Amino acid sequence: MKKKIKFKIFLSSIFALLLFTFPLSSNNIFAQVMQGTTYRISSDSINFGGVKSSGTLYGLSDTLGELGTGASTGTLYALHAGFWATAGSPYITLSSPSDLTLDAISATGVSREGLVSWTVTTNNGAGYVMTIKSSTTPAFKSSTDYFNDYTPSGSDPDYDFSISTTGAEFGFSPEGTDTHSRFKDNGSACNTGSGETSGKCWDGLSTSTKTIATKTSGNAPSGSTVSVRFKASIGESRNHTAGNYSTSITVTATTL
Repeated sequence: MKKKIKFKIFLSSIFALLLFTFPLSSNNIFAQVMQGTTYRISSDSINFGGVKSSGTLYGLSDTLGELGTGASTGTLYALHAGFWATAGSPYITLSSPSDLTLDAISATGVSREGLVSWTVTTNNGAGYVMTIKSSTTPAFKSSTDYFNDYTPSGSDPDYDFSISTTGAEFGFSPEGTDTHSRFKDNGSACNTGSGETSGKCWDGLSTSTKTIATKTSGNAPSGSTVSVRFKASIGESRNHTAGNYSTSITVTATTL
């Protein structure tokens, strides 16, 4: 009789804006962003003039006729008033993908993997950083057994996912143009070169955050796609306990 091992990965997304803090209360008021199928207006202004001008040593944007412009704060609010004040306010957003279910394993010597993608968007000129962590150590568990967190052979991620014949391990590999340099490769090794080969450069999860992507400039309005490939593998000689295995993983994007 074959035993069956089922997998479920629960995902959560958090974004953090470091440059400004807005205290919350039951009386918060949020402005509505105007948008349609082909446009998005995040700020507007009623005035009677304004131009952009520049020279060798300066660049200037102005408006005429606005009142009470600039930044102001209080115990329960933070306000950026005026067209250029709101246009320059930084923001960051992060999508929330659905949970991932890997195909079940009914034999030893088998691996299962799946890909999850997030979209992070920020107008912050300094860019963003994205991290990942698990809620437990080891990350992938059932009520009676677990997969060890993948352990690279050295300090850098392993180019290939490799375990012993008696092992059972669970790991991850980031993918995308903003992938952190630690997960970039030169075609045979990780944390070197500028390549980003799909399905390569594997590491194990931890309850401590690990950086998976970074960008040193804004990417609004299109944003960046950051994907993470998860993999569970059982060695050929491993007698692993059947059951439902799951993990809870948090991905966080923060402005730099």
